[in-house]
Amino acid sequence: MLFVIHKYVLFFIIIFMWLFNWEENIILKEYSKNPIKNVEMENFTVKYHEGNFICGDDITVFLKIDGNLIKDYSYTWNTSTVSLASASFLSEFILDVDLQEILKWNYSIIEDRWLVVSKKRKRAVILPVLAVRNAIHEYLSDWIVDDFDDLIEDQ
Repeated sequence: MLFVIHKYVLFFIIIFMWLFNWEENIILKEYSKNPIKNVEMENFTVKYHEGNFICGDDITVFLKIDGNLIKDYSYTWNTSTVSLASASFLSEFILDVDLQEILKWNYSIIEDRWLVVSKKRKRAVILPVLAVRNAIHEYLSDWIVDDFDDLIEDQ
């Protein structure tokens, strides 16, 4: 009897995990298949190119800044599906955010919004955020250059 109960519990755990991963895959697929803001912006305030030497991804972000707020964002890329989806996903919540707030963003800004990836894909998913943070540093002329270790605590 105990074995039967454990078998059903295991079955429901497997189904739940499959559904959770399925949802994540849908988010990645939709944002990479139909990318938002994937253009070279004209009249930008600052642009910044960032790369991930481990996998060869690279992205250039374009920001229009007014006061201390991001008023427009776009990007061009040569990236994996994960980085492309993340760059597109970022466009959903970056506008009208204060620069100092964005400089605090790390992997959790993506994870908290349900775009969770495996440990080995964290660099790919955080690449657009890293590029945006470094674009802001360049705009502020503060001589800071962030790297992946600044955004991912548990590499």
